[in-house]
Amino acid sequence: MGQTDRDCTGCAVRSMGDYIMAEDSDRGPDFSKGIALASLPHDAMLPGQIGGEDVLLVRRGPEIFAISPHCTHYHGPLAEGLVVDGTIRCPWHHACFDLRSGEALRAPAFDPLTCWRVEQQDGRIFVREKISQPRPKPPTTATRKIVIAGGGAAGFAAAEMLRRMDYQGEIVMVSDDAAAPVDRPNLSKDYLAGSAPEEWVSLRPDSYYADNGIDLRLGARISSVNPRDREVVLADGGTISYDRLLLATGAEPLRLDIPGAAASDILTLRSLADCRRIIARGQTAGSVLVIGASFIGLEVAASLRARGLEIHVVAPEMRPMEQVLGPQLGDVIRALHEEKGVRFHLGNTVSAFEAGSATLKDGTSLKA
Repeated sequence: MGQTDRDCTGCAVRSMGDYIMAEDSDRGPDFSKGIALASLPHDAMLPGQIGGEDVLLVRRGPEIFAISPHCTHYHGPLAEGLVVDGTIRCPWHHACFDLRSGEALRAPAFDPLTCWRVEQQDGRIFVREKISQPRPKPPTTATRKIVIAGGGAAGFAAAEMLRRMDYQGEIVMVSDDAAAPVDRPNLSKDYLAGSAPEEWVSLRPDSYYADNGIDLRLGARISSVNPRDREVVLADGGTISYDRLLLATGAEPLRLDIPGAAASDILTLRSLADCRRIIARGQTAGSVLVIGASFIGLEVAASLRARGLEIHVVAPEMRPMEQVLGPQLGDVIRALHEEKGVRFHLGNTVSAFEAGSATLKDGTSLKA
């Protein structure tokens, strides 16, 4: 779905070449015709096809599973992922799926994988028809109303899983964002770079919430919680009662406590509205100063560089992402960004802002 995701650093890769027989097509063997059991070693994975659809075989001890080979989040290659007990995890964003049912067990994926029935006969493996999964039974609970404080991915995942498990009670999501829950990684990647349409950003269409009985209240802020009376108090004075309350407020961007930091040309990135604001400013800007050289800062730098803007990155560490990935990979990441024209000011911090420029700790002045 996005080039940034396809180039994720640190993805575990396992070669499939040793397992595919020479006479098979580029898409792998046709599992409906059967393959030798010996061609799929224990704890191995083998891509192939059935009826023109791509399939991934996964062998765990005596059990063999047939699943669709791509994560339902960003189409990540599950053959390069990690199998743990009865689950498989995507190498890109660690979405987790049940190998037996295909169920999406952990965000950021919400849609299940397709599963096929597998047979073993005379030392060969055959993949048969698709398996239709039964709907879960409604949980036995007296909880009649759940309020979720927060409109991000975690709050959405909770509401979506409750409905997927056929919870019949009320669900109210309270979000101070103006937009329905979005896939936040896209805000610093493809959408910010201009290579993805805005419809990719929403986790679900707006109609999803009404169709699934989720009362999504946008532009609403919770000012306090009254646990004794089991209610939340909104900033506008309204109240919402609950049987259970889930706090899923997420994190806020760090603000700088330095002179000039309240200026209107200093932007943060968290919401879709923030991203739209950055894109609009970028249409008339000549240069951008990005403060921070970790994941989001570098993704923003790469995305805005793709729009042709001059990019400066300021960070106190001596190498980008050194604390996470170590000095060698930090040097590699810096070189990759510099090849695209990004300029780094490392071992440095911003000491003050004034109209259109930033002063660094070493006295350097950068226009932005």
